[in-house]
Amino acid sequence: MACVACDRLNRYTLVSPEYGFAVTFPEKPNRVSDKNYEGLPKHLWTVYRPEHKDFYSAQASSYKETLPTEDWLPGKEVGDLYGLQLLMGRRYTLRSAATGREAVAVATNLLAPGDGGIISTIYIIDGAKLVSVTARTENEHDRTAFLGSLKLLP
Repeated sequence: MACVACDRLNRYTLVSPEYGFAVTFPEKPNRVSDKNYEGLPKHLWTVYRPEHKDFYSAQASSYKETLPTEDWLPGKEVGDLYGLQLLMGRRYTLRSAATGREAVAVATNLLAPGDGGIISTIYIIDGAKLVSVTARTENEHDRTAFLGSLKLLP
C-alpha cells in the first residue's frame, strides 16, 4: 500500500495493488492488520475525527474461494443485530477506467439509531477479494467525495 497523492490539505490516497483498489481519505488513515475467519490477511484503514463525529474506513480481505454475488445485501445481518435501518441498497458494476476490468459493487446507506447518522458503504466483490469503504459524516460533500474517490485498479 502506498500514498501516491498526498496534497497540502492532508488528503491521502491509499493504493492497494494487492486488493485492486484506491480511495482518497481526508487525512492519513490508521492501519490495523489481522486475519479473517479463514486465516487469511485482513486490513483495515480508518480515520476518525471525534470533533465532527466523522468516520472513514476501507477494509480489504481475500478468501479461499470466489465470493457469491447473487442476491447478497451486505450488512443486513449486522444491521438487524444493532438496530440499523437499511435506507438504500444498490448493486452495480464498477469498471477500471484504464483497462475496463469489472467487479460487482453494492452501495448501501444505513440509518444508525439515535444520533448515529447515516452510514454509507460501498462493497466491491472481486472474485475471492472483498473490499469495503465506509463514510459516516453529516457533511454530504465530504461523504460524496470519499465514496466517489473509490477506484478499481487495472
